[in-house]
Amino acid sequence: MRTATQLTRTATQLTRPAALLRAPRRIRLLLGSLCLVLLPVVAAAGPGGLGAQPAYAAGADPGSAATVSGTGDFAALKVTVSQTRNLVDQVVKVSWTGGATTVSDTAYHANYLQIMQCWGDAQTGPTTDQCQFGGSSALGAGAGNQAAGAYTNSRQLNYGANLQDGEHLPLPPATPSGISYAPFRTVGGDPVSQGNWNEFFDVNSTNEVPYARTNARGAGEVWFETQTAVEAPGLGCGSALRDARGAVTGRGCWLVVVPRGTHEIDGSPYTGQSGGQLQSSPLSPANWKQRIAVPLGFEPIGDYCPIGAEERGTIGSEMAAEAVTRWQPALCQTGGKAVYGYAQVPDETARVKLLSGAPGLVYLGRAAPADAARKPVYAPVALSGITLGFFIESQAGFQAPEEVRARNGTRLGSLRLTPRLVAKLLTESYKDGNSRFAESTAKNPENLGRDPEFLRHNPAYAGLDFGGKLGDALVPQPLADTTRQLWEWVARDPEAREFLSGVPDNAGAHGDASYAGMAVNPNYKGISLPTDTFPKSDPFCQPFDDRPNFPLCVQDKHPYATDMHAAARAASRGDTLARTSWDATATPPAYKKDPPQPAGLRAVLAVTDTATADRYGLVRAELLNAAGRFTAPEPAALIAAANARKPGADGVSTPDPAATDPAAYPLTVLTYAATVPADLTVAEGKDYGALLAYAADRGQSPGVAAGSLPPGYAPLPEALRAQTRAAAGRVGSEAGKKPSEEGAASGGSGSSNGTSATAGGSQASSGSGPAGTGTSAAGASTAGAGSAQGGAPAPAPAAPGAGGVGARARHPAQGAGRGRTGGRGVTRGR
Repeated sequence: MRTATQLTRTATQLTRPAALLRAPRRIRLLLGSLCLVLLPVVAAAGPGGLGAQPAYAAGADPGSAATVSGTGDFAALKVTVSQTRNLVDQVVKVSWTGGATTVSDTAYHANYLQIMQCWGDAQTGPTTDQCQFGGSSALGAGAGNQAAGAYTNSRQLNYGANLQDGEHLPLPPATPSGISYAPFRTVGGDPVSQGNWNEFFDVNSTNEVPYARTNARGAGEVWFETQTAVEAPGLGCGSALRDARGAVTGRGCWLVVVPRGTHEIDGSPYTGQSGGQLQSSPLSPANWKQRIAVPLGFEPIGDYCPIGAEERGTIGSEMAAEAVTRWQPALCQTGGKAVYGYAQVPDETARVKLLSGAPGLVYLGRAAPADAARKPVYAPVALSGITLGFFIESQAGFQAPEEVRARNGTRLGSLRLTPRLVAKLLTESYKDGNSRFAESTAKNPENLGRDPEFLRHNPAYAGLDFGGKLGDALVPQPLADTTRQLWEWVARDPEAREFLSGVPDNAGAHGDASYAGMAVNPNYKGISLPTDTFPKSDPFCQPFDDRPNFPLCVQDKHPYATDMHAAARAASRGDTLARTSWDATATPPAYKKDPPQPAGLRAVLAVTDTATADRYGLVRAELLNAAGRFTAPEPAALIAAANARKPGADGVSTPDPAATDPAAYPLTVLTYAATVPADLTVAEGKDYGALLAYAADRGQSPGVAAGSLPPGYAPLPEALRAQTRAAAGRVGSEAGKKPSEEGAASGGSGSSNGTSATAGGSQASSGSGPAGTGTSAAGASTAGAGSAQGGAPAPAPAAPGAGGVGARARHPAQGAGRGRTGGRGVTRGR
């Protein structure tokens, strides 16, 4: 039996998402007629539940926030979903007003919301067996130490003789143990095990929000992940549906809110129940009747580009990923209608590919080394930034004043970091970023919340307690130019340099006597900077008497994310990716992955890019720039930094960490597309030129629809667009024109590491080193050797020591629904 995670990983490797489209033909035909207009939906009371309700497909106007009202006892409740069209795997804000204050600020007794995602007939709305809910019950009822009724986050529908549903509907068949569960039915009609979780979702994959608190003003908000068929194969949201005319839409789904009041399913007050708490599941008929449903429109995953069209491969930096995968479906419907694949590879791999004689088109942040035989053309395509994105909920300490406790569970919206604070986070120097048992950090503060330097810059965090959290940040494993740029920003700061040299933060020329005397982890003292990786150098492993052969090591507690996308998605879910749960029954025994942090108790930081942070609803930290001002990566700050870049060879400017413009964001990144026209065919030059022309024009129009520039990027200033338009013309006009026969014969270079791609880019074979499987740009799953050190030579060079991370393909014809699971070497769709 495969787990939900295994199913998800399998689904992402399919050339077409057939496994996600196994719904009966009558269901597919019905879904193919989804409307294109969203109308407000009101939950109807009474045994009939929802009446006929319109839904729509992706492609509607992007201004798609929807506000929906409750009925009956919840008539005053108004729920707003911030985006309901053009969805991918992302985070949307769900907010509400008109609710009753949640009973107890330390538990969930009554008056709260329960939120889930469902598939369902577009005319009738979802039924309980079409909803992904119950996985969180693996941790028990409630959220962390905030208790709730025994069955409130489960699918169980029978609660004993003293609590019977007032709708008097027959219960589903009971299990041998006598428990009746609301069944789960997948969009494809697959066999599903009975229980609170199953083969299609569990505690680690579900996006349910079992408890959402309403504050004293009757309002509240949560951030909800809208999952596609890649993350939630049982729901199938966004699966491509093609109508008789050949038009493609994404399968619609639903966001369902079940409000809970002060009475149980039999009409009795919550105070009469065990523990003075509501006990029943939201899937019980009397609770389900009060549901509020909002239709969701998804971008299509799958075959939305012309079949048989010419394919042009592109590879390169992750900084381009969000933009390129948003452009893909529009690009293949315009001009020559070529299909542009995209495979994410390390920057050095892209540079090697550029000079290999078969360049295709690559994305990178820094120019390739000069080559007398080849003259690359560089074109700016995307302006974004590196950020420390965060999802932190207020968590009052034991002795915090009442006004601080009243904010428990609310999301914090600001965070300021200096280079020295970032250095502390990235060098395992906090106890909770290492281990509280490690001698190397025994005298240091536990985490940011206990660090006087941090509290000086972030006074709103006073009185909060993040025990075990905020000691480090999720960081990507692959080598990257962006990592080097971050370390350059750290290294140029005198306070950070002094700290990394071993001077405590309360001493030296830049120390402050009021600080904690925190010193760098000695395993990082004198670290050579800049570097293009995030080292994890502390060798500490915690021993256990009952399992002496299985110590718990730092990289179990603080593992790498596979890339910035995986880091951001994990942070948005409150997931540290840690593996600290010992499973003695496994074969062999092993540490299992920890579940995400409970709602209201989340606190995770991630190094990611600004576009992916926006996609997953992360707040972006303000960083101290060279002018001494804390600056957030807003578009104006990115543009200011772009204007301050230093000119370079071939039109490729470089970041200036010492730029003193007070408006400039210090970790701004300008991503270039590059190719060598002489090494292209005429047809390739025409198609790549068309891509660059699009990037300089329609590709700079902000929005969420296919073909637009996603949030998190700043539109390129006109001077940079002009450079790209000029490059587009050169690529088209100079393609195939060799400067000399010697240049033509100089060919490419070779290496025993890496990633390869053909001249047309139709295949970017990837390696995944220790993790295993890679995926080609053409969509085929391949076994790769990303760091073929001492092994058989790979077809073409990759970045030395790339950590085994190879190409990650994103391809319109194979499932460009950009909903990655974060697995290594797995297709990351749009």
